[in-house]
Amino acid sequence: MPNGVARSLAALGLLALSGLAAAADTLPERFADLYSAASKEGEVVFYNAYRKETNAALSAFWRENFPDVALKIVQKQTLDLIPAIEAEKAAGATRPDVVLINEKSVADDWVKRDFLEPYEVKEFHGIEPEFKQASGAYYVPTVFLLTAAYNTETYPDASALPKKLADFADPKWKDQLTFSDPKVAASNLTFLIAFLDTKKTDWETLAKLAAQNILFNRGNAESVRILASGERTLSPMTSSQNVVTAKEQGQPIDFYVLDEGAVVVEQQSAIFKGGPHPAAAKLLQEVLVSPEGQTLVAKAGSYWPTSEKATPPDRLPKLEDLKPLYADVEIGGDEAKQVLAKFGEVFGRK
Repeated sequence: MPNGVARSLAALGLLALSGLAAAADTLPERFADLYSAASKEGEVVFYNAYRKETNAALSAFWRENFPDVALKIVQKQTLDLIPAIEAEKAAGATRPDVVLINEKSVADDWVKRDFLEPYEVKEFHGIEPEFKQASGAYYVPTVFLLTAAYNTETYPDASALPKKLADFADPKWKDQLTFSDPKVAASNLTFLIAFLDTKKTDWETLAKLAAQNILFNRGNAESVRILASGERTLSPMTSSQNVVTAKEQGQPIDFYVLDEGAVVVEQQSAIFKGGPHPAAAKLLQEVLVSPEGQTLVAKAGSYWPTSEKATPPDRLPKLEDLKPLYADVEIGGDEAKQVLAKFGEVFGRK
């Protein structure tokens, strides 16, 4: 056999072996040491603000890959989850191993109060700075949008819809609007503060919206139900993941982006310091941040993953095409309290 052919075959053999090695890099193999230590602990407790469908997919994925570590999930909306965690902490109990919330300001506050355990995941140096806390105290594996939504049967031509937030004040949209109460829906409070802080709206504009007989509800899932049923047909803001999921189920609903842009909501995942299962906590954090974990959660929850190695859901448009608006909003501070008080005054809500 000529030397050149032999060398070529040898090279192909090495490539084949390399491909097999890459294919063998499963999550249990990649995190074998952590899995071994976590197996001795037996479980991991995950407090999160995911929806039911996302947690079901994550639980099945976890059982398939890490059957020796039980994944126990406590699921609440962010505005309910944060005080529950803080109340447990104040009582001297640290029950969660890992937490996931949708509020960067709270995550940053927890860093300052030494609630979170810094941990550099394997992907740490490949993660963009905006999607990780500098010391690894938390990561942002996925994001979603806060944007307008409508009933597609009522408005088959989306070009007829309001283009800006101020346009919703037109009398022709009276009795057609629904909006989640920001006192109980963290994302709607985030939206309001972000638009006010970036000068994309003001209280004069919001006062005009108050005359539109808006149907207030307790959360974005309810907004989607109301829109899809035709009870109301238009919302200046709801969460993209709820809309996309309902649309996939055949409901007549879709989202669209206002001229001002769509507010990006980041989901912060963190290991809670003093949690009962430290090795299992690291394992779960590794999985959530990994390309495989991001791909799974993004597909199940209709989110955009932040890793370039992860695969976004085919059903979602490219995030950069949707005029994403990144705003550092603090929902637990004085500004939030002032916005809520003013909102209650303007919209006649106690």
